[in-house]
Order: sequence, then structure tokens, then C-alpha cells
Amino acid sequence: MSSTTFADQIREKRVGLALASGFFGFYHHAGVLTALHERGIRPTRVSGASAGALVASMYASGSSPAQIAEDLLAVKRSDFWDAHWPWSRTGFGLLAGHKFASVLSRTLPVHRFEDCDIPLSVNAYDIEEGRTRHLDSGALIPAVRASCAVPYLFSPVEIDGRRYWDGGFAEKTPMVPFFLDSDVDVVIVSYMPPREDRPENKKSGILSFLPSPSSFFADTPPDERRERDKASVRLLRDAGKRVMVLAPKRVWLGPFSLDRAGAAMDQGREGALKILDSNDETLLGAPTLS
Repeated sequence: MSSTTFADQIREKRVGLALASGFFGFYHHAGVLTALHERGIRPTRVSGASAGALVASMYASGSSPAQIAEDLLAVKRSDFWDAHWPWSRTGFGLLAGHKFASVLSRTLPVHRFEDCDIPLSVNAYDIEEGRTRHLDSGALIPAVRASCAVPYLFSPVEIDGRRYWDGGFAEKTPMVPFFLDSDVDVVIVSYMPPREDRPENKKSGILSFLPSPSSFFADTPPDERRERDKASVRLLRDAGKRVMVLAPKRVWLGPFSLDRAGAAMDQGREGALKILDSNDETLLGAPTLS
């Protein structure tokens, strides 16, 4: 086993960062990103799904980890909660998503993929085709909105005549964009186990009556998403890339518990630092990706 820490081992490498989906996991990812910067690790390409897409887009478009943290902690539920008649032209959703688009317009330094400081890709689920698409060009705000559109909470988002839902629906961890990327040596995955993998396997809170989004569709059960993630890890390693999965414990929260956002961010940062400052291989990975 190497005597150098994980941070020391990859600091001079070309790092790709994949931010996985996870309900209201923005704060956790922001904490992990802060930890990477504190250890001198600067991703050269980022990808994101759902909550990960929001943080990835903020970072790729020029916001520092400190600015990302400040912007996220300033968001209140009223800033994105725009309940409407749930049946719209694009499909069913309790929230219209227009307020969320306004948040993105204020917080993203640039509004097109091509204007980002580093390459960015976000996952979104193509409802008609029943598969994940990896969006990396054109207008940024609709793509991030689509990637964050939790089924039945948000209405589907239409882009170029196609309807999209949450990017983590069928592919929780956005590793595919790094498969053929010759400019990336190491892929760091900021991973959050799906809610159905919680030890207590029980939902709580005001939205507990809502089924898991994946339960509505037969073609994307949790087991299948896990198998896709495992296959992605294998393919990256087969391509000669090192994969480091950072999966520290997270603070669970939702739209009605944003008072825990700061704690969630701190937990992500401290958990990631514990891993990065170690060389213990047992700290890397997640049960669902092993």
C-alpha cells in the first residue's frame, strides 16, 4: 500500500469529476467539491446527474466552490416552489419549474455549454426513447432543469421537441462521458447511495407518500441502475483510468428540511477530506458499486 495520501496521488493528474444523482444532494456535492479544492485537486472536466448536474454546471461555468456554497445556502423553498395545475402540455408534475429556471439564470455565470470554463456534460432522461442522453452543447439552463426534473415533482422539460426527466432516473452516476476522454487520467465519483438503499429503508417527511421515481417504470428498477453503474466503473478501469469513488455518509434532507443544508455541506466536506487524507483503500467505493 502506498504511503502517500489519495490526494497526493492524484493532485497532478488530469481529473474528471462525476457528480451522481441524489434527492437534494446539491449540498453534499458542494462539500465534496470544497474538499477537493482544499487539497489542491482541480477537475478538468465535470459531469452531473440530477442534483449533481446543478453543482457541476455551477462549477464548469466559472463559480468557485465558495461561491457555489454561498449561492446554494441562500436558496429558499419559495425560490423554486411553484406549484401549479399538475397536468401540463409536457406531462404531469406538481411544480412548473419556472422558478427553478430563474434561480439558474441568476446563479450560472454563463448560459451555454460552449461558454463554460471546462467541458461539462449533464444527464437527462429522454421520455420518448426511454434512455439517458448526455447533453453537452447548446442552452445550459434547460439542460440542467431537465436533469433536475424529479418525476412527478417537476413537470417534464422540453428541449428541441423532446421531453426529459431527471438525469438520475436510469443512470444514477454520469460516468459515460469519460469513457473515451483521452484528457482524463482519474475519474472521481461523488456518490450518494439511492434512498432505497438507506439502512432503515424507510421514507419520512411530508413527501413520504410519493413513490420512488424509479418505481413508476419497469425498465429502470434500482437493481438495474446499480448494475449500470458497476458496468461503467469496469469500463473506465478497462480503459486505463483510475476510478475513485467518494461516498461518505450524507445528511438526508428535502425541500421541507433546508435548515439542514449547512450540515449536509459540512458532512460532505469532512467526509471527503477524511478519505482524501488517507491511503486506506477500504474507504474508497460504495457497496452498490463494488
